[in-house]
Amino acid sequence: MKLAAIDIGSNSVHMIVVGTRENHSFEILDREKEMVFLGKSVFDHGRLTDEASAAGLNAILKFHKLAMRHGVSDIRAVATAAVREADNGGEFLYAIAEQTGIVPQVITGAEEARYIYLSVRNAIDLSSRSALVFDIGGGSVETIVGDARSMWLGRSLKLGVQRLRAEFGGGAALGKREKKELEDHVRAVADKALTEARAAKFDLCVGTSGTILALGQAAHRLKGGEPWPSATAQVVRLEDLQALAERLVAVGPAERALIGGIDVARADSIHVGAVLLCTLLELAKQDRITLCEAALREGLVLDYLESRADSIRQFEVVKDIRRHSVMELARRCGQAGPHPEHVAGLSLSIFDQTRHLHGLGDDERRLLEYAGVLHDVGQHIGYERHEHHAAYIIKNGELRGFSGEERDLLAMLARYHRKARPKRRDADYAALPSRSRRAVRVLSGILRLADGLDRSHHQFVQGVQIEERDGTLHFDIVTQGDAELEVWGARRKGKLLERELGRPIELAITPVAKVQSA
Repeated sequence: MKLAAIDIGSNSVHMIVVGTRENHSFEILDREKEMVFLGKSVFDHGRLTDEASAAGLNAILKFHKLAMRHGVSDIRAVATAAVREADNGGEFLYAIAEQTGIVPQVITGAEEARYIYLSVRNAIDLSSRSALVFDIGGGSVETIVGDARSMWLGRSLKLGVQRLRAEFGGGAALGKREKKELEDHVRAVADKALTEARAAKFDLCVGTSGTILALGQAAHRLKGGEPWPSATAQVVRLEDLQALAERLVAVGPAERALIGGIDVARADSIHVGAVLLCTLLELAKQDRITLCEAALREGLVLDYLESRADSIRQFEVVKDIRRHSVMELARRCGQAGPHPEHVAGLSLSIFDQTRHLHGLGDDERRLLEYAGVLHDVGQHIGYERHEHHAAYIIKNGELRGFSGEERDLLAMLARYHRKARPKRRDADYAALPSRSRRAVRVLSGILRLADGLDRSHHQFVQGVQIEERDGTLHFDIVTQGDAELEVWGARRKGKLLERELGRPIELAITPVAKVQSA
């Protein structure tokens, strides 16, 4: 089944087209966005101008045509603050229904917050922590607190960037006095909601919406960083956002558009967005924010699936969003069979029994498990150089709940699970801090050996018992069936781990029958 979700926002109109699965999850097949600035029209004039209405309608007509070409079964559309507050918002929605058959629902700020919450918990790992979520739109800001199971708090504040642009300078540069007036206004409107949020308590702050993503990219690039291919789970510090805000308010729209990460369409409102975000973080007493590309439209899809789920609601409470997304990617790439899981299990056993030598922690252990599941996904493209293909798929496979650095580490583990070892001439590897480089060497060494222990993909190796004697690591390979090929494969692939642990490795076979009789 295919479904389209359209968000008619105050800055832009967004659409995603998704394919739904039997387990009530989904994958994005297509996405489109058009900046139409309905909010600029409403907050300047109190109503949608003919030009704004035409731009919005034309965008939805194109999106409708695209959705039909994908063969969607249903289209869900919602409209937010700008249409909600426009004197002629009903006329605009009637025109949409008349020309496309789509009947958008005008949602309240509370409903908007709930959809955003659904999308964030499906994209950011909240299994053992809670989050304060900010979504900065054109007409409102949603502040949300919740964890993987429920939303505790949701508030909608009249602080959108188009609303603030109309009230504070109309897009022009702001002097110190004007900037302070803007900050004071944000504090006056947001203080109560952020006091409630702090009282509810949370572990991290998450930012979604185009304005926050643009500010995050711009702050990152202002420091000399390369553009992120995916901003989800990237972390931006408040001090970097403050430096960006000072630069943005000091110049006009044309100069703002020259800053990397800021496009021309946002240039006349992004400066007030920067001041707004910094002030919100200060009120929340947060010195950083984690970015999230998922937003209201993904929440619409999840809500649609929830409303049609009879009993199984796998998507609703995912206890471990990272493992869930890893298994989804493996399945999509045809790697959901016993071999990946077996290699992951052998890898963890080796990791645990050699922890006293490598000294790595639980975070690295989890990455090793995920790498074991994903190491062969490159065969989806082709066997030759499949380790390179796997690295590409992992970096670009929309793994949810992982930071950019974690995705890079997973990609490297898959890249080095066969053939070439990690080398300084590999730019991605060389860019890592020394601790992460060592983790890559140790973990890829373990993964190589574990993969060798299932060389035939028949799971003849039942387990591994490791004992250190006289400076040598003795691997007692417990087998069921003829495992000579597995031991041969492991011996060929054990050199990297030997070097990183500083111990030679000896392998010996013990048939499972002997273990049971003993």
